Amino acid sequence: MNPIRAIADLPFLRRDVLDLLNLRHHRDQPDPDYTGFGHARVDTIRLDAEGGEPCDVRDALLLAVHSTEEPEELAGDIELEFFVPEVGEDYSVTVLLSVFLRVWLPLLRSDERAIVLVVCNPNRTLLPATTAAGQTPLYYPLGDVASWLDVADGRKYLRLHAGSWRRAEKENG
Repeated sequence: MNPIRAIADLPFLRRDVLDLLNLRHHRDQPDPDYTGFGHARVDTIRLDAEGGEPCDVRDALLLAVHSTEEPEELAGDIELEFFVPEVGEDYSVTVLLSVFLRVWLPLLRSDERAIVLVVCNPNRTLLPATTAAGQTPLYYPLGDVASWLDVADGRKYLRLHAGSWRRAEKENG
């Protein structure tokens, strides 16, 4: 694969949700070195927060991306990093989340009822709504995110845990 020259050239592929969220194999803790990215559609995913009520989101488009290792504090934005081993060992590309969403959401959107951004947000950056999401609610975390596969009553349930979850809002004014 050639070096990435444009955001739209990223191999941001649809993946099986268990692979996307690194849940294919049992693990006791999330893998801090996991750098996989992509998108998936799910019937239901639970957004779980510290000290808050969980929220089940239905018919969701999941966008799994990674913030840079030590992201700079940016008002209303997060710097993302995509490791692309197909180009070269340790090869990565950085882009602002706002720009990434402006390019990729129009390519991915369909009839989902929600968009869930799966990204560690260590600076707890508050994100504005993006016009690329249209009227579809966009959920994002404050703090780090951990993915889990819970089993209850013989069924498997996807869960994302973060410090808290927010819905991107249009700015007043």
